[in-house]
Amino acid sequence: MSTNLGEVFEANIQQSAKDQGLFIYGIKDVNPMAIKRNFDVSKNNYDCFLYSNGVLFPLELKSTKSKSISFSESMIKSQQIKHLEAAAKYEGVLPGFLFNFREPENRVFFVHINDFLTYKNIAENQLEHTYISKVNKSSIPIGICEEIGTEVRWMKKKVNYTYYINKMCESIVSKKSVTHKLNQHTLEATKAVEV
Repeated sequence: MSTNLGEVFEANIQQSAKDQGLFIYGIKDVNPMAIKRNFDVSKNNYDCFLYSNGVLFPLELKSTKSKSISFSESMIKSQQIKHLEAAAKYEGVLPGFLFNFREPENRVFFVHINDFLTYKNIAENQLEHTYISKVNKSSIPIGICEEIGTEVRWMKKKVNYTYYINKMCESIVSKKSVTHKLNQHTLEATKAVEV
C-alpha cells in the first residue's frame, strides 16, 4: 500500500502541535467502505481544530507536490470553503488552510480563509490586483501564499517533519491584533473627522 503524503503531513502537524503543548483535535474521516449502501454521511467541515493563545484555528490541510494548489472540487471542496468562511465571523476564531508544497523544498503556509477568498475572486474573475506574483485563474500558487500567508517553519527529523505550530500561531495572532488596532485607529479617525 502506498503512503498517502497528505495523511503523513496531517500526522506531522498533529504531532508537532502536541509536542509543543498545544491543543489540537483531528477530525476523523469516515471510511465510505465501512458504511452500508444508501447511507448518507455528513462530510467533515475541517481537518482539525487547533487552540493557541486564546484563539481557535479551524484548519483544512492540503498537500501537493505541485507549485500551486488547484481550486478544483477534487482538491478544495466548496463545503470546506463554506464552513471556514462561516467560522471567520466569530471573534477569537481564525480559520484557514495549511498549504503544504512538498517540492522542490518542503514549504507550508497558513492562509486565512478571507485572504484565500479575496485571491480566488480576483483570480477567477481576472480582476485588477496588487499581487506581485503571477495570478493563476484556477489555482493558488506558492508565490501568492508567500504574499498573503504566514509561513510555518520546520525542522526535519530522520523521516518526519516537526512544524513550529506555536510560532505560526503567535505570528498570526500578533498580525491580527496589529490589523485590528489599525482598523480601530482608522475608525476613530473617521469618527473624529465626522464630528
